[in-house]
Order: sequence, then C-alpha cells, then structure tokens
Amino acid sequence: MFTFKLQLLNVKYLTSFEFTRFVHFESNYQLFTKHFGLYHSKAKEYVEKNRLSRIAPDMIMKIVAYCNELGFDNNSLLKNPAVLRLHPNTLDQYYLVMKEGGFINIRPEMLSKFRTLYRKPILVLKERNFINGQTDVAASFINNLNPCPKDFYVKTKGDAEVWSDVHLKVLSAYLKWRLQATEKEITRLIKVHPTIYRKSFKYLCENITLAEELGFTPEKMFKYGYILQGYPKYTKEVLEKYPLIAGVCMKRAMRMYPKLMTTSPSNVEKIYNILKEHNIPDETIGKRMNVFQLSPETVETRLKEIKRVADFKVLLHNPNILKLVVHHNRAKSRLTFLKELQLKCASVSVLGNDDSKFNVHIREGRDANTFSDIYAFLKGIFKKEISEFENTLKKHPYYLQVPLTSMEDTYYYLKNEKFTNPAILKVIYILLYPREKLENAFAQIGQYKSHNGNDLSQVNRLNLALYIIEKEHHFTGDGIWSKPETPEENIL
Repeated sequence: MFTFKLQLLNVKYLTSFEFTRFVHFESNYQLFTKHFGLYHSKAKEYVEKNRLSRIAPDMIMKIVAYCNELGFDNNSLLKNPAVLRLHPNTLDQYYLVMKEGGFINIRPEMLSKFRTLYRKPILVLKERNFINGQTDVAASFINNLNPCPKDFYVKTKGDAEVWSDVHLKVLSAYLKWRLQATEKEITRLIKVHPTIYRKSFKYLCENITLAEELGFTPEKMFKYGYILQGYPKYTKEVLEKYPLIAGVCMKRAMRMYPKLMTTSPSNVEKIYNILKEHNIPDETIGKRMNVFQLSPETVETRLKEIKRVADFKVLLHNPNILKLVVHHNRAKSRLTFLKELQLKCASVSVLGNDDSKFNVHIREGRDANTFSDIYAFLKGIFKKEISEFENTLKKHPYYLQVPLTSMEDTYYYLKNEKFTNPAILKVIYILLYPREKLENAFAQIGQYKSHNGNDLSQVNRLNLALYIIEKEHHFTGDGIWSKPETPEENIL
C-alpha cells in the first residue's frame, strides 16, 4: 500500500495514455491475485511480461467469463496470455469460425494462434488433429449458411488448399448469390474491410438479414461494407434496448447512419449519459445521432474541450452543437483558419458546414453570423422564444456582424452590473456593443446622476448608454465596432 501511495505521487507527470496504463496495471495485478490466485509478485510480473497493463480490467473479466462458458479453466488461460489480450468479440468470432470450418476440441492455445492456423493447409491441420480427417471443410462452412441456396457447391483443391482460402471461396460464392454481387465488388469489399476475410458465416448471414430488415439494398451493403463485418449481437441488443432514444427511432437512425449498426449497447448508454451530464437536450441529440458512432471517451473529451474554448463554449446552446463534437478536428482547424484571416464570427453554421459551403463563406470573406445562430445563443441565455426579441434586434443594421463571444462578454458584464434579464431583453441590441464602450458610457451616466441626483430605471440607463455611444457615430450603428471598421454591406 505504501509503495502504491509513492507511485501515485508521480501520476501527475504521466500522459493520459500512461496514466491509463498505470491504473490498469495496478488493477490488473490485483485481479490476477484475487481471481487467479497468483502471489502479488508473480501477478505483477505476469501482467508486465504479457503486456496486460494496456487492457481494462473489466475487459479481461469479460474474456475470462466467455472462456469459462466455453469450458476453459483459468490455468489454461494463464498459459495462453495472448487470449487475454483479444477483444471478447474477436475471441467469439475466432471460436465460431473455427468451429464452422471443422476445427474440433478448440482450446485456448489454438485460439491464441488463430492467425497462424487459418493460413495453414487443411492437410496440416488434419495431421495435427485440429480437424477430423474425414471433414470436408468447404461443406462444413456451407452448413452454416442461412439461407443457403439449394445444391450450393464450391469447388476447392481439397485438403491441399489453405483453410482461409476455402473460407474465402465459400464467402465469395455466397455473396455472389445472396447479394447478386460481382467478383470485382467482392474483391473491393475485402480490400476495404479485410476482417470479413475471417468472418463467421453465422454472423455474416445475421448481418445481411438485419441490414435487409432495416431496408438496405445490396448496393448499400457493399457501399457500407462495415455493416457486413459487424457484430450482430450488438445490433440486436441496441434495437431491443433502445428502440427509441432521444425521441428518435433507432432503426431510422441506423438507416441514416449505417455505422450505428456497429455500436455496442454499452457505448450507446454511456454516450447518452455523458450528453445528459453536459446538459445536451434530447432535441439536440436527435439532430445528430451519429454522435453514438464515437467512443464515450471521445465524446467526453470533446465536450470538455468545447467548454474550454471560448469560441466553442458560446455555441453550447445551439441545437447543432453536436456537429462540433462529431466533426471536432475539422471545426478546430476551421476556427484556427478563421482567426488567421481575422474573421471573428465563428458560428456552428460556419464551423459545421460541408466543405463547399465553407469554401464559399471564405471566398466571399463573410464575417457574419446567421440569425439562427444568434437566436440559439439568445434563447439559451434568456430562455425566451424568437418573438420576444426578433423585431427589436433586427432594427440594428449590423446585428449579424458581432461575434457571439463579444455578445456573451457584454451580457455577463451587464449581469455583474446588476442589470436584470427583462431589462436587457427590452434593449436587446445593447449586447451588440463592446464592453469597453459601455463602461465609458455608464461612467458618464454616473456623473450625470451625481450632478442631478435623479435615479434612472435600468431600461433608461441602457437606452441612455446607447445614445451616448451612437451620438459619436451620428446614430449610424457604427458604435458596435471596437475600432474604426468598414462594415460589409448586405450580409444576411
């Protein structure tokens, strides 16, 4: 325990990845002492030697539980640590495809060497008694096809053929029949999604059936080939547990974002909880369901970064804020580019647009928000609908050309000066003016009050501040600029 406390003193100097490995190492060696009965020193040595500090403890326990279901005891797992480094889904796929391809008495040492064994000629596998001598491997694979065409036959070289090549021949022939595919389409599919080369036929058939039930055509299955190599247990469980999430039908979401078919139910739950913890409403989540394609850790990290960066944080009330989570790296790159061009209005509409719209925005040199961006910002602050401020705000000629960060800064300054939301709302375009100019105007109003002894209402103070600022600019609206600028015309 003392040693552990000493180690913790150095945790703050670790990177995020190193810290994760450190925590996993401490948890994992304790796991091997408790669950496998190893002494502490042996457990530490085992975890370190077999690179298990990178694996989360709960993932190891899932692997152990799955292996125990297959009848493997803990001692056999200890002798084959490579199995403990596999993802449970991968292990399940390996076991199933080996069984489909005629392997018998499958043991941990066979699973740990799967990638070596599946490249072996069938004759070698039979000589080592991994496959029964009488087994027709191609027929064994075909028996697991559902549905299977009548009199389905695949020509092979017999036992001289490499086991994986027989799998590929059956796979190609089946996809040609089931999806009316060409040789070229299948070659491209395997090149882009190589794990399908080792896919269990049971799971492949289930993936095709699920895709058909969701309305995917064969052409779309090839276009989004990852849905054929996914883990159908996940898809089924997600549809069962979350038929509706954030008010959106999950089947419809999967049709719109096919990659959702590869998302685990635990990730759906974790991501939804993270979004709610960050006060993201269902209406916003429903607009960007592809957020569930990310990992929970990625969603958490990106939301925290959005809250740290002023230009992003001010957009949190926008119903499209999850665009900046899904396309976070692109949004960061665009924000940097806008600053280099000295364009100050960085809204979701700009940062989250597709490339063609963003390029038009840059080419035309626009430095303006859209009204929808301003509306979302003001609605988030005042909890009021558009009708409460639209007509007043639009009276100002440059209401679209003030950065939201500047409007937010002015709002919080007014709140610190004890102005109420109703008062600010009545003089809504006060938010378009820089804080420094308002400070100077209020100083002049203070001098007026000291001379005349008259108290002004909050609304009158705000209107008077506007009068003082705009008087210098002949009431043209140019008072919103921090320094002399030439506003663009007709930016709407």
